[in-house]
Amino acid sequence: MAKLGKINDKDKYFIINAMDDWVRIVDTRGKTIFINESFKRAVKESKELKSYVGQNASFLNGTRNQAIKKTTMIEEKLIDDRYFSIKSSPIYEDDKLIGIIEVYRDITRESLLKIELFNKNRDMVEDIRFVRKIQTNILPKEKTYGRLSLRSIYLPTDDVSGDFFDIIRISEDKYALYIADIMGHGVKASIMTMFIKVTMNAIFDKHPTYSPSKVLFKLREKFFDLDMQSSQYFTSWLGIFDLKESTLIFSNAGHNCPPIFYSKKKDRVNFLLASGRMISNIIEPDNYDEKKVKFAPNDKILLFSDGAIESKNKDKKEYGLEGLKDRFAQSLDLEDVREGIEEFTWGKQEDDISLVQIDIKEK
Repeated sequence: MAKLGKINDKDKYFIINAMDDWVRIVDTRGKTIFINESFKRAVKESKELKSYVGQNASFLNGTRNQAIKKTTMIEEKLIDDRYFSIKSSPIYEDDKLIGIIEVYRDITRESLLKIELFNKNRDMVEDIRFVRKIQTNILPKEKTYGRLSLRSIYLPTDDVSGDFFDIIRISEDKYALYIADIMGHGVKASIMTMFIKVTMNAIFDKHPTYSPSKVLFKLREKFFDLDMQSSQYFTSWLGIFDLKESTLIFSNAGHNCPPIFYSKKKDRVNFLLASGRMISNIIEPDNYDEKKVKFAPNDKILLFSDGAIESKNKDKKEYGLEGLKDRFAQSLDLEDVREGIEEFTWGKQEDDISLVQIDIKEK
């Protein structure tokens, strides 16, 4: 490195003068002794820059600034309404520190993009929180509907969920209960849950005599009318309770989590199984089977999403249908079922979990 007295030698510093980035050299007193041509042009056009260059840099005072004697430092600074990344490196002649060289790179565009991205992310987080609040509030309340006492646990992996369940009063003696699991997570899946809720209510309002299979066909028709360009699907289990006849008729649209039914009289549990394809905009449904069971006071039903049975332990083994069925059979209690899943699960919850328990009351 040449001595500072010769620092303005253009033949020696033509590369620095050819740089678009600003370059400045200060001596050990913090005085500016060299700026390159691009920096000079900027100084001529800005009083603030002229004042900035004329100030004593005072780089070598204080604990922080002592570090610059040994290493290159990078900082960001707002100068003349522009953002700069400043890389400062020590200049040595033999073993003696003789100055500091700074390279100023204009990062205004990048910084503004970062600020814009930050603001958009903040707005998106606020929107997601709003959607979650709406989604949570449209879930059914924990109370008794006719003779059906409902309790639920709703555990989304993200701020919003692709799981949804609801109970609909069809008439004084009839109630529809369903659970749906939408492909994916996040806002897109959450909006689909709202579509399902609105559509299901509209179907039962217009067609109160529809059976479960007819309702699912109608739901698929309305979903297809959305004319989505990408492949999208969801699964659903739907049951209609006739409290007067003490019967439950149900159908399944690809929901691989058949509800668990506990019969008090028989003192046993079994799955409410029915076959049928998922609801999709590219797969045509062939048939939705309908099954019927009788229920009595003190019988119980547990509905759940696949997040409950796909939870894994440290050996990557899934909890499974039988694991959930056995736990429910032991306690017949929703909170205990959740504890069983939590005790089994190793690590972070990977999928949305919804649990809904129905207790049949006396007439």
